[in-house]
Amino acid sequence: WLNYYEDKRSCRAKLQQNFVIMVYFCIIVASFILQFLVCFQRDIIFLNEEVCVANKTIDVHRVCCHSHIVTAFVVPDLLILISYLFGIYLFSHAETEYLSKLAEEVFTKTARATGEQFPKKLIVTISAYFLAGIAWIISSFVLRLLYLVAFEYWDSDMIVQWNNNFEISGSIKQALIALSIIGFIFLDLVYAASIINYAIQSELNVYLLKAIARLVDNKLYRDLDEAYKEIDNAERNLRVLNGKTATGASLVIFKLSISAIVALQQLDQLTIGRALPPHGQELSLIVASLNALLWAAMVAFAFVQASRVTSAGLGLNRSGVFIRSRPFQYTASQQSDLDSFVLYTQAVKLRAKLFGVPVVPWVMYAAVTVLCFVLIMMIKTDIYNPFPNV
Repeated sequence: WLNYYEDKRSCRAKLQQNFVIMVYFCIIVASFILQFLVCFQRDIIFLNEEVCVANKTIDVHRVCCHSHIVTAFVVPDLLILISYLFGIYLFSHAETEYLSKLAEEVFTKTARATGEQFPKKLIVTISAYFLAGIAWIISSFVLRLLYLVAFEYWDSDMIVQWNNNFEISGSIKQALIALSIIGFIFLDLVYAASIINYAIQSELNVYLLKAIARLVDNKLYRDLDEAYKEIDNAERNLRVLNGKTATGASLVIFKLSISAIVALQQLDQLTIGRALPPHGQELSLIVASLNALLWAAMVAFAFVQASRVTSAGLGLNRSGVFIRSRPFQYTASQQSDLDSFVLYTQAVKLRAKLFGVPVVPWVMYAAVTVLCFVLIMMIKTDIYNPFPNV
């Protein structure tokens, strides 16, 4: 996605870009409709939880789709659609040159701070994030195939029923499900693109903040005025990260969080036998567990990256106190200038934000500890136990 209004680009290139975006948009909308028709959501198991109206008894080969339609389909689909449209706006209209400038600045500052002309570790890390995104999409695709096998959605005798008068079965149902699987790939691309984009920008900001802190600590700046300028520029970069980029990532994180919670709830239903398929019960438990883990992993990845940015920012804040306690490094600077620099580094807020809230490392550690403690207590008291036979 490049800027629509870049003068150097031809009208043909702009039309091609608009065409690709519209095709992708239509594919996403078509995927929503197909999922709705075949009652096929990868977060929710519609299997024998209710009695079909036309079939007064529970039919193990019948999926009843007549409740929770808005919460199961409409709301998640709207969040995905908003994320995609916001991504188009973000990369096509707003701050289009920010990422390239940030990368250039990070490479320059890192080379100056470490003495390495080519920061190989940074390049390897960014490449690993791209590969992790691809691996996540492939894992999601494999899980969707296992989902069809475990819950018998692909069986030709499985009937999808809407209320009393609409049924889908046989080859038509299988064709619609196959198209839905293809649509899931495009939806996963939206998820991965948003989260990986946020992760890469966070990584670049981490390297930039650490490079500035090292330059300050080792007195590699000509004077404090240059350090003031660099820190102010780093703060502007964080404002961009915490602005449109974090907003787009937060929408996706919210959707993935809902999916993870719903997947855990469905896993609990499987363990108490409310939604177990007649065959492949072990496979269904494995698929449901991996499904919850898949969504939770992407959410945790985004929060970990935000926490690392905040940690690097706190390290830069401590650099001001460090040079004040060792003033012989800046012997040419007056004490009043050093005091001003300390006050400035303590006042500047170098924090990463998600959902408009600063992500602080110690808060993350506390939240994980409390979450693990609550989960263990729920399992011990049988309030929630995904593995009752263990």
